[in-house]
Amino acid sequence: MLGYCSNSPLRCENARSAKILNRMDACCPECGLFLLPAQDVSQQLRADEQFLRYAVLAVALVLFIAVYIYYSNFV
Repeated sequence: MLGYCSNSPLRCENARSAKILNRMDACCPECGLFLLPAQDVSQQLRADEQFLRYAVLAVALVLFIAVYIYYSNFV
């Protein structure tokens, strides 16, 4: 597994250096704790940006519908 050490940077040299480890047993060779998966950050950022865009559009649409319903009751 390709990942980072999940230990505290004060306790493990691999966590302190944020070194990417490639281990079959998914454990840090220094301290023996599990590895956190290393992901492709660029794809994750694009997905997060797309989710935020849809969330903002959904909030704006709900707000517009609420204002329309509110003002349509006065007419």
